[in-house]
Amino acid sequence: MFKGIRKSIAEKANEQLGRARLAAQQKNYQEAADFAERAIDLLQTEDNRKQIDIAKALHYEYLGLKSIKFDKALEAANYLGRSGGFYHRLNMISEFQRVFEQQAKILRVIAGQYMKEKRFVDAGSYFERAAIAYQRLDKKADELDCKAKSYISRAAAERNISGRKSFLKKAVEIIEERGSDEPIIKAHLAYYNALFVEDERPELALKYYSESLQNYQLAGSKVRIEEIKVKMKNLTERS
Repeated sequence: MFKGIRKSIAEKANEQLGRARLAAQQKNYQEAADFAERAIDLLQTEDNRKQIDIAKALHYEYLGLKSIKFDKALEAANYLGRSGGFYHRLNMISEFQRVFEQQAKILRVIAGQYMKEKRFVDAGSYFERAAIAYQRLDKKADELDCKAKSYISRAAAERNISGRKSFLKKAVEIIEERGSDEPIIKAHLAYYNALFVEDERPELALKYYSESLQNYQLAGSKVRIEEIKVKMKNLTERS
């Protein structure tokens, strides 16, 4: 008798999850989340932890996808993080990777936007969160890139010169660890190395700035070229 009741509840919950998946395929994410929530309510009565976790993972994933649909990036990143946590606990590898890949990309975009708005502390925080997501995915290059940018953001927010240099040194160490033949990466590395030594060793800084200038030109980046030319002129006059 009791087994029959438990089976009936499980069947009803699975039916709700089936409807949720179908709604999600049709991109009706709020409807999908609602069906998943109904499945959670049903499963609570049986205390089936694994099935509840699956339903919660789907519920938060659908809410995250809904947030993406309506350009609510912060909300999406938070929901996807919750979903990924449940998938991770369930050891559902492909689902875990799918969700955290989406979350990492969103966090990276948010961080980049904050950088453009010169909200450097916020940018650093979101680059750090993106680095953690990439670490979970075992994407070392992306993890190191976001870590380096988090330190660069912290340096930009730092008013104290010694504090700024400390963050830049950490960024340089990470960029060197990552390694790359990409001109833009090599340009950044030389540029930050130059910033770090320009007060104490202007001749070495000139060498680094010259290297960074060449690589920024190869990369077609005009952001720092004029700035570097001015710095090189000033350092040449000091030498």
